[in-house]
Amino acid sequence: MPPGWQGVTIVAELVSRVVRTIREQQLFSPGYTLIVALSGGADSTALLDLLGRLPGFDLRLVAAHLNHCLRGAESDGDEEFCRRLAYDHGVPIEILRVDVKQFAATDGLNLEDAGRRARIAFLEQMRKKYCATAIVTAHHGDDQAETVLMRLLRGSGMTGLSGMRYCNRRGHIRPLLDVTRSEIERYLAELGLAWREDASNRDLDFLRNRIRHELLPLLEQYNPAIRHTLTATAALLSDENTLLDSLAEQAFEACWRSSHDSSWGCGIAEFKEHPPALQRRMLRHACLRLAGNLEGFTHGHIESIRQLPDSPRPNARLSLPQGIGAMREYDRIVLRLNPREAAVIAEDVIIPASGSYRLPWGGSLEVATCSAPIDFNQLPADVACFDISRTPFPWRVRCFRAGDRIVPFGMTGRKKVKDVFIDRKIPLADRRRIPLLFCGNELIWIAGVCASESCRIDDVEPVVVKVEWHK
Repeated sequence: MPPGWQGVTIVAELVSRVVRTIREQQLFSPGYTLIVALSGGADSTALLDLLGRLPGFDLRLVAAHLNHCLRGAESDGDEEFCRRLAYDHGVPIEILRVDVKQFAATDGLNLEDAGRRARIAFLEQMRKKYCATAIVTAHHGDDQAETVLMRLLRGSGMTGLSGMRYCNRRGHIRPLLDVTRSEIERYLAELGLAWREDASNRDLDFLRNRIRHELLPLLEQYNPAIRHTLTATAALLSDENTLLDSLAEQAFEACWRSSHDSSWGCGIAEFKEHPPALQRRMLRHACLRLAGNLEGFTHGHIESIRQLPDSPRPNARLSLPQGIGAMREYDRIVLRLNPREAAVIAEDVIIPASGSYRLPWGGSLEVATCSAPIDFNQLPADVACFDISRTPFPWRVRCFRAGDRIVPFGMTGRKKVKDVFIDRKIPLADRRRIPLLFCGNELIWIAGVCASESCRIDDVEPVVVKVEWHK
């Protein structure tokens, strides 16, 4: 504890420090509505209590708990603990149960990635439901140290080694990044607050857990303050990364030109005037503007583009993630979004509940439970209805891929989606912009084109969910 804090309780210290972080980082203002990610662990338990103690903020808090259904009775115990904790703090709580193991198997993901995607989708849905300013998570300083080491081991540049930000691009806020786990436990002990321990946090099959329980203790033998050193290094790199990003954006605006937002081009001579570090950042910036994110892009992709100007071929071309093509066109380097390929998005859109879901390739899906009787024979092509007992959440949405099949309504056999498109005379350029809706591995709707046999509603009083595609 710093010298100036003698005699001050850990509760008062952390409240004061979090207030300072919120103001210095401009995370949120008094009166805001915030979604608090609540797992029941020590970190999120302390976060919920801290946010309710911030003097003068008068925040509207909504707790959100995702039950991953991975540990049976323990997971259910976590859910009940969070329900009681929210009640004790006078905070409303939203709870969603997702079979993450099944989700991971269906989508070919590891459990960690499947859980992360399900959490993000759920939290974003809650933000929309409550018109919240932001989502607040309990990542702390020890998490930051682990993240930096993990990225260093896997290989990363300055952006990755900057670690987690106080506020990321999704608007997820982390006000505890300069608080240690030991401080959090002291805070809870001083208040007599209990929390839940997740046994999976000690499972050494996960890289993060091996770093936490094996590597960091080993490094502490060489530097007892290694956690602080790593977080301080990440903060320095973050500041310098922000400066370089600003310089790269200025250089980008000065020499890159757009064509209807579907391509960006730069003269090779202008491009090569800049040092390699700015070249890489300009290329990342161009890809970000075209695709909206950098999912699937690696250092190797960026380097391949950077080497295009040196190609002996005046019209060399590269295919990149998310439907982006990079070309050398004589004395210019051009990045262009291919409409037919652009819908191949790295991540599916997850639908955990009713709500509005924007599609990365354009348009949106509106999902809502129907309360009034519906004439199923009069539904327009862009609307489909499902009995939620036959097609339970979570659903997922993606674009067409070769080999996709559906059991069309009224039929028993599967049919290639490609053949459905051919039968309906849907142009090739339009096919990858049509949303495909899945429940598990089963394709249940080709939006605007063909419903599956899963749309059949036989129950007398079904719980009907209506999906509407807005192009």
